[in-house]
Amino acid sequence: MALSQNSRAALVVAHPSHELRIHSWLEQTRPLVCILTDGAGRSGEPRLHRTSEVLFRTGATPGPIYGRLTDLEVYAAILNQDSKLFAGLVEELAQMFVDEQIECVAGDAAEGYSVTHDICRVIIDAAVEIAQTRYGHAVANFDFPVVGSPDDCEVELRHKAIRLELDDLAFTRKVNAALSYSPKLAHDVETALIEGVPLDAFRLECLRPLDYALATRWTNDKPLFYELHGEKLVAAGLYKNVIRYRKHMLPLAAAIQASLEREEHCVRSAS
Repeated sequence: MALSQNSRAALVVAHPSHELRIHSWLEQTRPLVCILTDGAGRSGEPRLHRTSEVLFRTGATPGPIYGRLTDLEVYAAILNQDSKLFAGLVEELAQMFVDEQIECVAGDAAEGYSVTHDICRVIIDAAVEIAQTRYGHAVANFDFPVVGSPDDCEVELRHKAIRLELDDLAFTRKVNAALSYSPKLAHDVETALIEGVPLDAFRLECLRPLDYALATRWTNDKPLFYELHGEKLVAAGLYKNVIRYRKHMLPLAAAIQASLEREEHCVRSAS
């Protein structure tokens, strides 16, 4: 899919460092970047400043939602079914799409790996829908894999996907950005393996047009990665509760949608 140099783009991700996965796209589109959390995780050490350096070098701009929450706050909000918090983020993001005349948004895929990644995808999709239905503003919606292989794209979507094959200079800039980001990431790069994927695979960046049927292909009866990982953390005494897809994530997504529909009804009634 061709990229227009004049198009207005946004990047919306759950954590700092995700932008490195699509570093060349970042350079080409210079998007407005929103990040849900500060990236501290359980360590309590934010890494947002490192992403700010990446954005500065690529010409991208931090958006209004930038490290708004900690991961622990996201986990608590999911467990407490705090749809109001997430619906507020949806409204703010949709308004940004309209105010900034955003034509294209890219963001984390829902992979069943991290609840924060997946709730970020819920927020993006809902914001795109609100921008369209309430304001008549269309935003092309793309996702990209945050874990696993960068070329993971359904065959039937490849002709619509944004695929960038990096030349040596672009790939070197991407690798150098990863090397300077954090010691752990630098170690992964130096061993030529990131999240179990060969480093050379990151010469390709693939942003996939969102297909709702495909986006939920991992929602089956098999436990998701974050459920299995959560069980281990609870067993180790690090957390009290395991976040479950069917018990927490599905009802929360429905509650967010219901909250937005009530707001939409109020807006229409007032007009």
